Amino acid sequence: MARLARTMIKIMLPAFFLLSCCLGQVRGGTSEGYINDISEILRRGRLSGSLEYWGACNSDSWVRDLPKLQPTRPDKALPPVDQIRAMFAPDDMMRITKEKDGKVRMVEIDVPNDLLNIKIHHIWFPNDDAYGPYSMMDMILGSDEVRKFRREHNIGPTRDWLPYLPGDRNSTGPVFKSRPPSQLNDVTVAEALDSLTETYPGFWLYESCREADGGRIVHFNFYMISAPDSYPVIDAAKH
Repeated sequence: MARLARTMIKIMLPAFFLLSCCLGQVRGGTSEGYINDISEILRRGRLSGSLEYWGACNSDSWVRDLPKLQPTRPDKALPPVDQIRAMFAPDDMMRITKEKDGKVRMVEIDVPNDLLNIKIHHIWFPNDDAYGPYSMMDMILGSDEVRKFRREHNIGPTRDWLPYLPGDRNSTGPVFKSRPPSQLNDVTVAEALDSLTETYPGFWLYESCREADGGRIVHFNFYMISAPDSYPVIDAAKH
């Protein structure tokens, strides 16, 4: 029996260490519910921004998992950026910065930004109140340049269908004091997404995931955090 036990241990130990190694590489997996906490911190600070990270995408679900984080108690005396840093403290790869224009960047330093750097030559947005940030985001991600890059580099899904269609600015929603730009020329995907936050306060999400076959899935989303009547008015004509 002792010899059998030793033999079983020898067989199981390599498998155990292999499993531990693989589990250690898993990224993301935190509940999307913490989006509300991030949104509230940004809202109180009258800030917008972006979140870029490695996740565990589920292509069959609209639910997005988040990076490692920990809940923090609201503290009005603490600057918003410091509160967000405290939330993401468990994630060694996460860096939180605030740019001069007030955008807060929440970025894991090892997440690939290839899709975000794709340059789009021209995007035209309908001058219609029925179109809002999600419809505009769908147009950005559906541009020829983005779709071509996804195909050539095997980055799924071929289209990130957002859970909003034209009409997301409806009569029950907030009335915005500024209008989005009618078009954008020669902008990167990141710059185009940033343009949404100048009319609709919030932050865009970029989640990159590894697939079992070595490929990648990249999901985008946009979280509008507040009606912008309490935010500085942006003159879209100047952008």
